Amino acid sequence: MPRPTMYNIFNSLVSAAKTIGLANIYLSNRPKVAKEMSEFVVIDLPTEQYRAVKGNDDFIVRTEGVFYIGVKAKSDNTPNIGKQTDLVQKFMDLFPIEDDFIVASGPSILMRGDDKAGFQITTISFNIRTKINSYKL
Repeated sequence: MPRPTMYNIFNSLVSAAKTIGLANIYLSNRPKVAKEMSEFVVIDLPTEQYRAVKGNDDFIVRTEGVFYIGVKAKSDNTPNIGKQTDLVQKFMDLFPIEDDFIVASGPSILMRGDDKAGFQITTISFNIRTKINSYKL
């Protein structure tokens, strides 16, 4: 896949995530968890991207995306369910995510549990389509 398409997809998803006010946004993998961090999101495109050609120069890419949302456990190491639920709801309220480049829709939530670093992880997976003629060299 051409790099600009992937860049456009990540850029669109990061722009949407920033509207929530989350300070810690990472692409594909998160770095080591800082003790002062209380929440984060990792944006990933873990699946193959499919290109469908329409006409001579129009195309659309279909893929899937995932938000991995982490919320630090309480001081007694129990999940902070209230904070986690609120943050996940803010992400769900973003859908459908649509801009000049993509449409992200069909979100699905999965509670992943403890990540062994003191965070509870929730994943939101969703479908992504790039818009026809949104790719420019």
